[in-house]
Amino acid sequence: MSAATPDSPFRSWTTVPERIEADWPAATAEHSLVAHLNFRGEAELRWTDGSSTLMAPRTTCWLRADPAEILTARRLASRDRHECLTLVFPNVWLRLVLKGVTSQVGESFAPLVSGTSRHLLLQPLTEEHEGWARGAMPPHLCSQARQLLDSARLTEFFIRSIFRSDTPSEASTAISRTLRIAQERIQRVKELMLAQIDEPPALDELAATVGCNPSYLSRTFTQIEGITLSQWLRRVRIEHAASLIASGRCNVSEAALEVGYQSFSHFSRAFAEEKGVPPSHWVRRLSRGT
Repeated sequence: MSAATPDSPFRSWTTVPERIEADWPAATAEHSLVAHLNFRGEAELRWTDGSSTLMAPRTTCWLRADPAEILTARRLASRDRHECLTLVFPNVWLRLVLKGVTSQVGESFAPLVSGTSRHLLLQPLTEEHEGWARGAMPPHLCSQARQLLDSARLTEFFIRSIFRSDTPSEASTAISRTLRIAQERIQRVKELMLAQIDEPPALDELAATVGCNPSYLSRTFTQIEGITLSQWLRRVRIEHAASLIASGRCNVSEAALEVGYQSFSHFSRAFAEEKGVPPSHWVRRLSRGT
């Protein structure tokens, strides 16, 4: 998490590789406007009035709510890790930045920036926002300089977001529709791969099933998931193998075969690349509870 002062905007990353259901305490913040850029995984907010909000993958959720209004905030169990960037804009900072220009805020954002009651806005997560979120900070800067630059980047993101026109152009509508179709196609590909994790379909077969050519599918998968299809398959295989080992259902060799690795050396190398240590070291850590 980065923060300059209690009245400055700040951000925090949620990255959870385990596919388990867990509490999500950073879902909202008191006296603040919150933006969740949800890249992967799902989360659910259950409200005290009995309603609920599902935060799907590739979604930006702008939220204003009193934490007391949330009954539960949970990361949902899934086959994918939960990866989300949360931005918090305190009310004190909002009043200072928007002084004299509140009336020019986009209609959909007006209740979020000036209201006090619960309000939320769900939008597709754009490639522009993802590129901004994953932008590297210059490593040579001192801590104070990094805080100043980070605050400036958060301010820029906020201003660009809330002052955009509420009326989409035909071009942006077409882009949103294309993005939605691509996301649905990639989700279908992931389901097909997970259903046959030990012997997944070849790229040509996957492309034919979802109705596109292989090169387009490969390129689109990387754009949406941030990693190649083969990297994603390796990740889910290793995560599944680790779950099998941790549960006691399989030893290391059995887990390797269960997820489709016929060569133990290839499995060991892939495991080390994903987990940071070979499977034998990981099992020892597991037995020590570390």
